[in-house]
Amino acid sequence: MKFENMKIDSRAKTALRKKGFVNATEVQEKVIPVAMKKDVVVQSRTGSGKTLAFLIPIFEGVEGRRDVEAIILVPTRELAQQVEHEARAFAKEYGYSTVCIYGGASIEKQIENLPSTIVVGTPGRVMDLMRRGYLSLNNIKFFVLDEADRMMDMGFLDDIIWIMKRSNERKRIFLFSATMPPQIIGIAHRFMKDEEKFILSEDEITAKGVEQYWISVGEINKMAKLSALIDSEPGKYLIFCNTKRKTQEVAEKLQRFGYKSYPLHGDMRQASRTRTMNDFKNGKINILVSTDVAARGIDVHGITHVVNYDVPLYPKDYVHRIGRTGRMEKNGKSITFVRKDDIEYWERIERFVGKKIKRMKIEGKGRIKERIDYREYANAYGMVRFKFSAPRDFSEWELTKILENGGIKDYHIGSINMQGKEGYVEIHYASAHRVKGVRALKSVQMMR
Repeated sequence: MKFENMKIDSRAKTALRKKGFVNATEVQEKVIPVAMKKDVVVQSRTGSGKTLAFLIPIFEGVEGRRDVEAIILVPTRELAQQVEHEARAFAKEYGYSTVCIYGGASIEKQIENLPSTIVVGTPGRVMDLMRRGYLSLNNIKFFVLDEADRMMDMGFLDDIIWIMKRSNERKRIFLFSATMPPQIIGIAHRFMKDEEKFILSEDEITAKGVEQYWISVGEINKMAKLSALIDSEPGKYLIFCNTKRKTQEVAEKLQRFGYKSYPLHGDMRQASRTRTMNDFKNGKINILVSTDVAARGIDVHGITHVVNYDVPLYPKDYVHRIGRTGRMEKNGKSITFVRKDDIEYWERIERFVGKKIKRMKIEGKGRIKERIDYREYANAYGMVRFKFSAPRDFSEWELTKILENGGIKDYHIGSINMQGKEGYVEIHYASAHRVKGVRALKSVQMMR
């Protein structure tokens, strides 16, 4: 359905037109008419257009009084900024005010903009301002929980309940979530009345429009594979790492090889995070390396590739990560780097999404060279097997001494088997790179 054909205010249509929105997505088409009248619980994947699904009904219902009329709670400051930015486009047409409140920024400036018709904020800062007496929700008409499951994951359940209990009882509640854990269902039962439920994604598993792949690669060759991927498939990349330190390291190494890459993680100053996000949105950089927490709420159009540099520890995080591409009915691609040590986690993810994900090979070479990763070829005990030839039939004791003289520690030497002038030996992966340098051994080959 086209927005022009919807029964909504002409000012909303003007705002939509200026933003370039023509056709409503599935969640917008189904939810907006119902949300005009009653509470809604919406299970919809990230990138489905849910922000407009709650903003349009809000602007249809608020009146621009001096009080706060709508509160939108979100898990992170980045998402708060993005939602408030969208709301501001509508507020401009209506002549209403909006404010974005979150931690890590000047509370005085946020107080100066209160009260505003619509408040978008994170639970911690909202509670802080309510306790100080600068923010009152006594007369709100709308209460929105956006990415509710993420707020549960981040431990905001008690905060949400505290805020909800101190807001106008006669409010309309919109609850949006990618998944439906028990805590969210509990909130719906406790605070909502005669709500209508929309299940537009089954725990966000499908990730429509996203081609999912994985590649087998050891830790030391992840950068080489990433370089080859970026060079062979240019685009806008969002790369996920499991730690802040890894995020910083990957971004810096990509920079050293000439890629326009920047990190995004919680240890960065808010001004730096905002600048990095704006540069990524505007195309000044085309590679963003992020942690899961920092990326929550990222809504950037045109992300062509999501790369899981590290396999996520939790299946839900995998689905949230890949949902950053293939948004708004556009196609995208996700590639997960899987080490041998990650297989158990990866199989758990495949069971969660309910399908075997395609394995792919990255053809060609990038700017970063590959190295032999002995750890990936090691057995469960960390041993790599080599076969070789020798000038004569060495005893096990003699061969051990030869290997030690070649710089291999005795506790890195495993089983030895000599048959005439040929044999094999097992060496721990930490010393495996020294085997080919042992002069007494000829035709050394790693057995894969």
